[in-house]
Amino acid sequence: MASIGTHYILTAIGGAKAKGIDTRALLKKYRIPEKPLKDPKARFGVDLVAKLYAGIALELNDEFMGFTEKPIKVGTFELMAEWVSHSQTLEELLQKGIRFYNQITDEVHMSLDIEDDHVYFTSEFRRPELDFEHFYVEYWHVIWHRFASWYIGKPIKLLGAYINYTPLDRDEFDLLFRCPTYLKSKYNRLVFHKKYLQEPLIKSQGDLQVFLRRAPIDMLTIPGEDTSLTALIKQQLDPRPFKEDDILNLPTSEELAKSLAMSEQTLRRKLNAEGSNYQQIKDSLRQELANKLLGKRAISIAKISKQLNFSEPRAFTRAFKQWSGYTPKEYRQQKLMRSK
Repeated sequence: MASIGTHYILTAIGGAKAKGIDTRALLKKYRIPEKPLKDPKARFGVDLVAKLYAGIALELNDEFMGFTEKPIKVGTFELMAEWVSHSQTLEELLQKGIRFYNQITDEVHMSLDIEDDHVYFTSEFRRPELDFEHFYVEYWHVIWHRFASWYIGKPIKLLGAYINYTPLDRDEFDLLFRCPTYLKSKYNRLVFHKKYLQEPLIKSQGDLQVFLRRAPIDMLTIPGEDTSLTALIKQQLDPRPFKEDDILNLPTSEELAKSLAMSEQTLRRKLNAEGSNYQQIKDSLRQELANKLLGKRAISIAKISKQLNFSEPRAFTRAFKQWSGYTPKEYRQQKLMRSK
């Protein structure tokens, strides 16, 4: 599973904080653990971050997440997506989407320009000083790049990201766009080859409804591009379907390295370069399985602890609270209440 660094959590809450929202309570509500946020190199699962982003928008009823003078109601992107879904090509989709936003809000002006073989997707925010850490302009471009890539079923390779500021976290910015970055630009824009514009849209109306229900999870990853070692290991270890009597048995780092035909040292080095480590991968997998099992009232917390191979229930409770900010019992109560 893809992950997102601390930077894009701390900057994401800036708009809500400026609007008077208690961001500490907000982070707890959406299960962002407080301790890892103190580590600038910590990484968080994209599903967790997506819930936080969606939660901020809901708290403010503003899909601009508090980074513009005037809000734009939750549901606007869904309305736009349904309108552009009848397009035949990517160019038609982008032009319709741009016209939609330029018509309903003055907070951002978008354009699509073609020069020779290059396409320039540009966004100009009316009051960029409100996006003081440049979070939203980056997120806005991520949304459109991922949305377009998803609709044609292939990642759009970016040729460049032009920005009129210096990224606060250059490494994370580069990881997000994976292309050359050009500073001191007049505009904030993404550049890609014009060949993509004639790509047909391959997603159905049913696909779009699933995409929108999951949003913004799928807009934080590039379709087909999570080929990291972290993703490979997670896929290899994932025991699903995980039955009620199964016991999770994870290999040691030595066993894992051997299965991947590399040394333990190489494994650690490669994971570290991706901002990850084996313990984080195991914790992420255990947490996902725990979340699923805790939704089943008939399975006791002690049994879940045993299934996830903890030495005792207290060890499971400590670990789960560190992951989510809640005890397993508290998490189960909230999950069962939401399902009613």
